[in-house]
Amino acid sequence: MLKRFILTFLLVSGLASPVLAGPQSTIGGARLETDMAHKVTTGWPSTSYEWWNKGKGKLDWALGSELVYGPWSGAWDDPRIGASIYAPLRFHLWENKREASKTDLGLRFTPGLMAGSAARDTAMVMARAELAVPVSVDVHPKLSVVTGGAIPIDLGWVEGSGFLGAIPLLVRLGVEIKGGSKTAPFILMEVGPGIGFGNGSDVTLAARLWGGVTFWSVRGK
Repeated sequence: MLKRFILTFLLVSGLASPVLAGPQSTIGGARLETDMAHKVTTGWPSTSYEWWNKGKGKLDWALGSELVYGPWSGAWDDPRIGASIYAPLRFHLWENKREASKTDLGLRFTPGLMAGSAARDTAMVMARAELAVPVSVDVHPKLSVVTGGAIPIDLGWVEGSGFLGAIPLLVRLGVEIKGGSKTAPFILMEVGPGIGFGNGSDVTLAARLWGGVTFWSVRGK
């Protein structure tokens, strides 16, 4: 009985949506559908805004700014307060369409720079080169599951401590939801071991957690 219900549901879904496509994605591996999108995020360790653009070929790119109040990479590089600018570049690598799902694989490279204070009257500057493999799995026209991995490599200088760095190895898990004709709320969690180096080295748990929304221009195609 259950098997028959599932088969019927998949058949109806296929008839209603011959090519299954989930919501617009800025955190997964799928390409942008519009010429431009905006992404607003808040959580741990930061609050950010990103302006996304559909590039040529298989490239999407963005410009972002961030208010940082925790470990920028999820561990070790911990500012009391800081601000960053960064520029994500996302390349679409692979797509697989099935009757009940659609999978997109991407490669994202994000260079960035953060300046702030590690403690009262103590300056810090960090540079980043983050490499990620975002994966989107559209399981419903209104829902995508996001997974993959990310490796933010941070290196910088902290007044009184010298040069420090962090390399977390993060597994990603999140969802994107089609909330309306031009909005897509999302939740994204990244967790894994964080390796710190400089002034001694150690391994600890690294974690980043955000919630936010992607919205796109009324004039977008």
